[in-house]
Amino acid sequence: MTRVVGKGFLAGLTAGVLIATLGLPGVATAGPRARTVSACTLRPLPLPADLNGDARVVDPTGRFIAGTGYRIDGEDRQPLLLLWATRPGVWNQPRLTVVDVPATPQVESINRYGVAVGSAYVGDVYRPWRYVQGRLEWLPVPPVVANVSAQSINSRGDIVGSGAVEETETALPLLWPADRPGTVEVIDAPSNSGTTEIFDDGTIVGGTPVFGWVRHPDGTTDRLTVPGARWAWVYAARGNWAVGRFGTGSEDEESTLVRWDLRTGVAAAVHPALVSPQGVNSQGTVLGDRAVDHDGRLVTLPGAIPGVQIIIGWGIADDGLVVGSVNGGTRLLPARWTDC
Repeated sequence: MTRVVGKGFLAGLTAGVLIATLGLPGVATAGPRARTVSACTLRPLPLPADLNGDARVVDPTGRFIAGTGYRIDGEDRQPLLLLWATRPGVWNQPRLTVVDVPATPQVESINRYGVAVGSAYVGDVYRPWRYVQGRLEWLPVPPVVANVSAQSINSRGDIVGSGAVEETETALPLLWPADRPGTVEVIDAPSNSGTTEIFDDGTIVGGTPVFGWVRHPDGTTDRLTVPGARWAWVYAARGNWAVGRFGTGSEDEESTLVRWDLRTGVAAAVHPALVSPQGVNSQGTVLGDRAVDHDGRLVTLPGAIPGVQIIIGWGIADDGLVVGSVNGGTRLLPARWTDC
């Protein structure tokens, strides 16, 4: 069963009201708030001197962080999975675990128990993996699907991802259920879909090339789009929120960043200074590559030095902790920003 989220609500809005909001048709938003002083502070993560690396994802509690890196050994670069863990209430003493892996990993998600998932390029295809209890495990894939990636893991251990069906040139959304280890299922979702997130209650967020969607635990599916949009993509979701972008023309033309309220399906414009949406937390705070948007109040991530040092944020926890990297040209270093 498929229904459109907030269809009646959106239809009831007049065109004048919609266009008045930052000049974006079909997008509602509150006006930007006055900027206030932020306590957002850059705090490097520990990393041995012979390693390069970054921090890519953080669990909702901010306790577990995962990233990727490499060890320079002559002309070779040994790929690594990097994991940091802190004790509750002791944020300033993260413990690093370095894991040698057989191929360069992409880490996509980590849950509140420190279980991480992602993919790695092995044998000319991407293979999905899970890191748990000190070991990296390959996840099973359907025989007709290639280039599979695990995208998100919830606190139960359920994993969602997607793969490519080469015969039909379409994407297929996949689920690895925690209560049926060693199995993989195709998610009942709109055709040609990939997945973005899975919540603790089993809600799954994903998308097709033209619209996003939310699949609820009861099996019903809602679309995520914007009135008048030709296409809409979802990049991240958490709690009652999802972030992405939409366009009224081709994919190469100008597009608009938005945050959807999953309770209503209504889209609101993200702060126009945000370059790209990297993530969103349960409070609705949107992370861009160099700033966070608190309902129109923009907080810039400190640490960038023009021409000397580049910073980028990759993930955000529910308490505002941001993880990412600092690149000074000669070395890539993992970083976090607290109280953002």
